[in-house]
Amino acid sequence: MTPVKISMRGLAEVASAKDARKQSKLKQFKFPESKESVGRSNYYVKAVSGIKHHHQGDTGFVDSLLHDLITEAAIESDSRAKAKLLNNHRAITDYLKTFGNRQLLIKPGKHLYYVYKNLVVSAQPDLVAEENGRLVLIKLNFCKNDFTGGVTPVLLHVLYEAAQLAGLPVQPTGVECLQTSSGTRIRGPRSGFPDKKVLNTACQELLALWQAA
Repeated sequence: MTPVKISMRGLAEVASAKDARKQSKLKQFKFPESKESVGRSNYYVKAVSGIKHHHQGDTGFVDSLLHDLITEAAIESDSRAKAKLLNNHRAITDYLKTFGNRQLLIKPGKHLYYVYKNLVVSAQPDLVAEENGRLVLIKLNFCKNDFTGGVTPVLLHVLYEAAQLAGLPVQPTGVECLQTSSGTRIRGPRSGFPDKKVLNTACQELLALWQAA
């Protein structure tokens, strides 16, 4: 069968949406190579880079990046390009304000996937790090609004199961979602995630919706 590919956020958004909105929600994530989707995935690449350099102790890089983002935004005539520059600046400053003091030892990124039948869910953490001797996988939400409803629990469950499939020594509490605007830190449950059957039910539902979307 032809593989069906979606991001972990896409799966989480569809799984947590009301029945009447599942199809429209899926359409936003169905075409990962589209200009809109690629733009969404690359939108905060400068913010992620700045955060990694911060935790690597390269304050000079971060200061220069913040200065350049503001300077470029001041002369940018395209409103969308200007907003992207300013949003990356906001994302970095919001992160540093709430999470900048964490002692994260940045590790190389990981390409993680959760597979169910012919569904391939990409589960790429924005930050892979070691903290107090433990592996942490972090998803960053730089948007002005927090993820809604049950998006975050599903997202973290996918990330955890994908890490397990890859043989990574991460605990349930070692997968996190940091929502920078609100300063919220959400970790996986201490008691562990539900059985994979719960996640697979969401995957099966998405496959059923895929053809009609």
